[in-house]
Amino acid sequence: MLIEEIRRLPEPLAREVWHFVRFVERQRQEEAWADVLPAREVEQEVLDILDGHAPTAR
Repeated sequence: MLIEEIRRLPEPLAREVWHFVRFVERQRQEEAWADVLPAREVEQEVLDILDGHAPTAR
């Protein structure tokens, strides 16, 4: 039903709807991995160590 409504939209508007749906899908995928992936602070600390810099206190 929703797909039929989207198909009736003018092409530019339908394209925007499609972009939004893809955006929401990516957001949900990122949220699903958020509890598994390291935080940005941890990533930066690892990069600092690899670069030979002492980790900075945050």
